Amino acid sequence: MEIGCGARVREIRGHRYFYFWHYERDGGRSVRREDYIGRVDDERARQDVLRRMASYHGRAEQDFARRRARIERLVARAAVTST
Repeated sequence: MEIGCGARVREIRGHRYFYFWHYERDGGRSVRREDYIGRVDDERARQDVLRRMASYHGRAEQDFARRRARIERLVARAAVTST
């Protein structure tokens, strides 16, 4: 599992554009994706990149919390059955 996201700026024909990159699961594999957001000089694009990053991190935190809770339940069950 790979976790991460960020903003990338690409220059195309003299103009600079934001792209939001992130990892997704695709067929059991972790794949890096890039989504076009908009021009760097557009305030809405800048805000969209920040919102997407915050949202991605929130989902990742929730996913880790669920996984950790599941592992802790398995450890607790193993401790009870092994005594």
